[in-house]
Amino acid sequence: LARKPIKLAAVALANKIARIAWKMMMTEQTYDGARMQVASPRAA
Repeated sequence: LARKPIKLAAVALANKIARIAWKMMMTEQTYDGARMQVASPRAA
């Protein structure tokens, strides 16, 4: 598979973070880093 352009990846990551922040503001939740799971590296 071809890699995505770096700017596209940056915008996608910013969008993801913005959605998380918006949800947390709307539900008055606090950030819980333990809930975040580390993605396992894909086999090359």
